Amino acid sequence: MAITKQKKVELVAGMKERLADAKSIVFVNFKALPVSETKMLRRKLSADKVGYFVTKKTLAKRVLGDLKAKGDMPELPGELAIAYGEDLLAPARETYAFQTTARDKGSISIMGGIFDGEYKTKEEMMAIAMIPPLQVLRGMFVNIINSPIQRFAIAMGEIANSKGVVPVAKAVAEAPVAEAVAEVVAEVVAETPAEVVKEEETTA
Repeated sequence: MAITKQKKVELVAGMKERLADAKSIVFVNFKALPVSETKMLRRKLSADKVGYFVTKKTLAKRVLGDLKAKGDMPELPGELAIAYGEDLLAPARETYAFQTTARDKGSISIMGGIFDGEYKTKEEMMAIAMIPPLQVLRGMFVNIINSPIQRFAIAMGEIANSKGVVPVAKAVAEAPVAEAVAEVVAEVVAETPAEVVKEEETTA
């Protein structure tokens, strides 16, 4: 059924409102995803304050063009859904987490996205999806506070290897994903209580 011009205007306006404050946007390809699993995906994403909606590519491209993201938009084959949120990591991380646990592993996949104002390829968004949550990073930071940064990358790589994906250590060493990791690390450092750092330095 064709969408009326007025309906398109409403859909575009609604999409702009949803994505206005998003720091991270993930382009999701889905096919033959059962209604029950779609509901489960929405619930899991919502629990991490990540929004999710299905849209037509023509309308999405119109809205995304207005966001003025840097770089080139990746190819968007097949059906398109968008996961988004104000957290830099959660949209990619939680989408990938569902992708790996879905009954049909090919029913949903990450096609790319926008991360902190820049378009990212599928590979870059997958690498971002492998970055652990802030709480985990904070614990890792405290454990290796007096160690070279290489050990931090190795630790993240081991997490990725345990999940059977391309090692994050290699991915984070390459721009522009390295910038994403640097930003997250800076946030971890800033939010780690000074007394925790002092205690770690004393016992090291």
